[in-house]
Amino acid sequence: MDRIYMNRIPGSERIHIEIASNEIADLLDDLPDENPEWFDATKKLRAILVKANDDFGQARRDNAYEAEVSR
Repeated sequence: MDRIYMNRIPGSERIHIEIASNEIADLLDDLPDENPEWFDATKKLRAILVKANDDFGQARRDNAYEAEVSR
């Protein structure tokens, strides 16, 4: 995680975290199969990471294929 932004405005406190695509799989290793005892926010975060990992993985495969074809 290269950059973390914090909004400290009262009533709007939030964090914004940028996660590099190559770090997503590592995070998913720390959050294996969904646990029913997790908070809803953790379940949502894991779902977002799974979707992002799938999307970025497909993009990496597509780019590798295009690079191979153009040789």
